[in-house]
Amino acid sequence: MPQITFARDGSSIPVEAGGSFLKACQDHDAPHDFGCTVGSCGTCVLVFVAGSEHVDPPKPDELETLDMCTDVQGARLGCQLVVRGDITVKPL
Repeated sequence: MPQITFARDGSSIPVEAGGSFLKACQDHDAPHDFGCTVGSCGTCVLVFVAGSEHVDPPKPDELETLDMCTDVQGARLGCQLVVRGDITVKPL
């Protein structure tokens, strides 16, 4: 089972392959902030420390929100991530 690791504190949680980053975080009370949970607010913006190749590519709606809230290359919205393998993330 893939792992999500949080660079901020080094903690990790399991996630089903093809599972939602948001759901895994909610199920395990993970140390990542969320707002609207639908990809509109930008509260959950993160960057990858490792494993960016283990998530599905962003959809147009996610890219639009990211364009409004950050100019950091490779930033993603946690609430929109589908995880397919081990990742390490940190919030912006």
